[in-house]
Amino acid sequence: MAVSLHARFIAGAIVGAAALTASLAQAQELKEFNFMSPNFATCGPFAQVVGDEMGFFADEGLKVNLLNSDTSIPFVAFLANGDADLVTLDAGQVLQAVTAKQPIKVLYEAYQFASDGLVVPADSDIKGLAGLKGKTVGLASDRDQLTTVIALQSVGLSGADIKTAVVGQSGPVLAAALRDKTIDAFAGSISDRVGIESAGVALLNITPAEVSMNPANSFAAWAPTLEEKRPMIAGFMRAWAKSVHAGVVDTKAVMSACKKRIPEQWEKPGNGERVVNTSVFTTQIRRTVKYGELQPDVWENIQPSYVELGEIPEKIDVGTFLDDSFTDAANDFTTADVKKNIKAWKEANKDILIP
Repeated sequence: MAVSLHARFIAGAIVGAAALTASLAQAQELKEFNFMSPNFATCGPFAQVVGDEMGFFADEGLKVNLLNSDTSIPFVAFLANGDADLVTLDAGQVLQAVTAKQPIKVLYEAYQFASDGLVVPADSDIKGLAGLKGKTVGLASDRDQLTTVIALQSVGLSGADIKTAVVGQSGPVLAAALRDKTIDAFAGSISDRVGIESAGVALLNITPAEVSMNPANSFAAWAPTLEEKRPMIAGFMRAWAKSVHAGVVDTKAVMSACKKRIPEQWEKPGNGERVVNTSVFTTQIRRTVKYGELQPDVWENIQPSYVELGEIPEKIDVGTFLDDSFTDAANDFTTADVKKNIKAWKEANKDILIP
C-alpha cells in the first residue's frame, strides 16, 4: 500500500540524493522506508521535504516513501498491517491506541508544541478564552472539540459554556464565517489558520501556552517489529532531526527547498514563508535538550483531561508506551554535518535560492 513521495517530491529525488551523497548506482541501493504523516503535501512538516532534498535520508541509506495521509483509516492500522514503518500520531491517538492494546511504542516527539488551538479575528472584542462564554466556536473537525474543551477547562469553563459547529478547513470559507460573525472563534490546526490569514483575516491566538505544551505529533512504531527495523528507524529519525536543525541553521535554504517541491504553497505572497517560519520556530522547534526527547511528565499531565472527556477510561502508565532508546542515535550528528549538506544543496540549486 506504500506510495511514492508526492509527485513534486519524486521529481529529481534520487538524482538529487546521488549528487549530494554518492553515485546514481549507490542511490539505487537505498532501502525503502515507509512513513506516514499528516499534511504530507504541504511545507508544514518541512523536515520530510528537506530530508529528501538535501540528502539527509540518503545519507542514512534510506529512500523515504510518504504514504498518502488523505485517508479515513487510522494511521496505527498502517503499522499493524506492515504498510508503514513509522507513523505520526497525536497524543490522543497514542493514548487511544494503547488503551485498545495496540502494541505501539512512541520513540520521538516531533512536535512538542500543539499547533491546534483557538483563534479569533485580530479586531474581535474577545481577547481571551473567558470571552468565549456564550459564543460560537467553529471547528475544523470533530476532533477539535477535544482541543477546545481542554483549553476552556484551563479558565474554568466547559464545553457547555459555548456553542460549536463543524465548519471545515477551507480558508476562504472560514474567513467569511469569521467576517460575518457566523462563528466568533475558530479551533483548528496551524495550516487551517494559515488558510484563514491568506484569505485576508488577521488572527489573534487565544490559546494559553500551557495548553499548547503537549506532544502534538510523535513518531510511533509497531513494537513486535521494532528491533528488526531499529537501524532504519534510528537513521530516519537522525535524518529528521538534521532536517529540523537545518531550518534553524539556514531558514532561507529550507524555504527554497520547500518552494522547489511544493510551489503552489508560495503562490500567495508571504504564505510559504509564514508556513515554514511557523514550523521552524514554533511547532517543530525543540523544547528539550535533545531533538525528539520524550517527556514522561508531559504525557502524565495531559491524561486527566482525556479521561474526563471520555477519550480514555483511565490513566495509562507512560512506561508502557514510551521508548527513549532511540534518542541518542537520533541526535548523533553535529551542526557541521548539517551545514555540509545545506552547502552542497545550495550550490546545486543556485538559480532557485530565496534571497
